[in-house]
Amino acid sequence: MAIRMLLLFLLTLFTADSVNAQGRQLTFVFPQEKNAFHDAAAEIIRQAYATLNVTVVYKTYPAERALQMSNKGLSDGELVRIKDIETKYPNLIRIPVSHVTAEQMAFGKDASVKIDGWKSLKPYRLVFHRGYKVAEQNTVGMNRHLTGTDIIAFKMVDKGRMDIVIANRFTGAKVIQDQGLKHIVMLTPPLQRNPLYHYVHSRHRDLVDDVTRVLKSMQSQGDFSKILKQFGITSKGH
Repeated sequence: MAIRMLLLFLLTLFTADSVNAQGRQLTFVFPQEKNAFHDAAAEIIRQAYATLNVTVVYKTYPAERALQMSNKGLSDGELVRIKDIETKYPNLIRIPVSHVTAEQMAFGKDASVKIDGWKSLKPYRLVFHRGYKVAEQNTVGMNRHLTGTDIIAFKMVDKGRMDIVIANRFTGAKVIQDQGLKHIVMLTPPLQRNPLYHYVHSRHRDLVDDVTRVLKSMQSQGDFSKILKQFGITSKGH
């Protein structure tokens, strides 16, 4: 009888684990102004989790709100963020494989502005969306204004209320196109290039090693580049 009960217990445990693995669904968040860059990053992560029989869904929120939600466990993690974000948001665990690289760009109405790194922005009135951590970190002490969305930031520059808006290349180009902001141009070269990482909430630490392994395999097999090209992104550093 004891052996039979043990076998039944093990069978129940195995079945429960299998159902949990097959039926697990995670929700990751990213900023509202999504574009081909975010779509490509999302597809890479979706395919990685699919390999582990985990379904991924995405929701968009303002950048800072998304981080707060992820850190509090109201979502399951972040699609893409810069390295070391976990120092301020300790409940987030970084998956140590960068699957996309972002270019931080300046945009303005004066095409003659010379860009030479972040320090070259000091003379100008700057604007960018709240929660854009790389911009926040590199403009401390400068004349800056933070908004709720990229669209608001770009419109402030268009109306002459600010001089330069900071955004990643794909976000900026999409806002300009979608909003018909014909007088705003992208200023080159990039302010900075940043490898970006996927983060999960600490309650999913059991997935970290497996997700890392799958992403490394996808990277070595060229899957990152293939997916990026599918979304019109020709290289990892865009």
